[in-house]
Amino acid sequence: MNSIRKSAEEAKILGASLRESRKSAQMTLKEAEIELSIDAGQLSRFERGEFKIASPNLQKYANFLQKVDKGESSQPELVRRFARLLGRSERHFAAARALVAALDALK
Repeated sequence: MNSIRKSAEEAKILGASLRESRKSAQMTLKEAEIELSIDAGQLSRFERGEFKIASPNLQKYANFLQKVDKGESSQPELVRRFARLLGRSERHFAAARALVAALDALK
């Protein structure tokens, strides 16, 4: 997919497919951002078809979503759910930090 030019129509079709795959996996853009270390804004632009070439990040996103569709995500569902909680509010983040500290203390 690298350096392959996409027409506006091809980009929109691919973007819609990416969005559909992410939503069917019940994943937010923020969760995908955490998983891939790609800015959620860039992922959103991919999903809207706002790109002209198939960049390495676009390839990484498409590959990741294919793995999620097949149930091969590198992050288990529990980790994704925990990440979702972290982003809800500062209180959720503080509670998660306290939980991790308590678990570390059990070692």
